[in-house]
Amino acid sequence: MSVKISGLIARIRNIILSVTWHHCCIHREAIVSKKIPTKLKEVLDEAVKIVNFIKAKSLNSRLFEQLCKDMDSEHYQLLLHSEIRWLSRGKVLSRLFEFSHEIRLFFIEHKSSFTLSERLNDFSWLASLAYLSDIFAHLNVLNLSLQGSHVTIFKVEDKIEAMIKKLELWNLRLSKKNYDSFQYLNSFLELTKEELSGEVSKYIKQHIEDLQRSFHDYFPVPDTNRN
Repeated sequence: MSVKISGLIARIRNIILSVTWHHCCIHREAIVSKKIPTKLKEVLDEAVKIVNFIKAKSLNSRLFEQLCKDMDSEHYQLLLHSEIRWLSRGKVLSRLFEFSHEIRLFFIEHKSSFTLSERLNDFSWLASLAYLSDIFAHLNVLNLSLQGSHVTIFKVEDKIEAMIKKLELWNLRLSKKNYDSFQYLNSFLELTKEELSGEVSKYIKQHIEDLQRSFHDYFPVPDTNRN
């Protein structure tokens, strides 16, 4: 992928004035993934802050790890988020959601005054976190499938087209309150036996629709009539 700076691009444009530049498919997919409704973005940012609060101090990390061991948890550590890779948030969110019970107990046992600790008692916040874990996992799978020396432009187009069709299907299912396509969210709703509020449902549906539009914008259907 070329960066828009005066150098290679400027020299080529001196020879070919009509030349155009595009981000590589992996970068475009990452850009698409960054479009997110404000309310969901707030949940995402708060989730990262909760993880950073525990991971920032070695004592917190050790105490939390010991608590997880005592509870025979599947994992013992949270994952730090890397700003370099936006889609890395998917794994961070998934681990946080899996640990939500342990983290809640951690804050209670240590009488933490951390203001965001109450989010782990908020049904709508946890449901939003579950959805974000799911959608970022889907987007990360797509991102990885676009990488590799054997990936051709034809495979990329097939993968993107398949993703757009999935989004259309998910949007239709959401309209019917069917959350089977979102593993964490569906399991959470079945476990709590509660229903999503209209507000949370609206933001999730809006996000799916925004992703559909963004994929169409960044990966337009090739013009077969163009010479």
